[in-house]
Amino acid sequence: MAHIFVYGTLKRGQPNHKVMLDHSHGLAAFRGRGCTVESFPLVIAGEHNIPWLLYLPGKGHCVTDGIF
Repeated sequence: MAHIFVYGTLKRGQPNHKVMLDHSHGLAAFRGRGCTVESFPLVIAGEHNIPWLLYLPGKGHCVTDGIF
């Protein structure tokens, strides 16, 4: 079983969380909350204002949410 860390629209209660619950690609189960050890900058940009992290460890904030 692989563990993945999700943030943004994949989080519980957010619009794309249904992707995590789609069993056509396997099963997902919430395992607990987590937080990155290092901080990273979050960018919200593009045509659809999609949030994404820049790989610049030590800049920005620690990212917190769920582990599946």
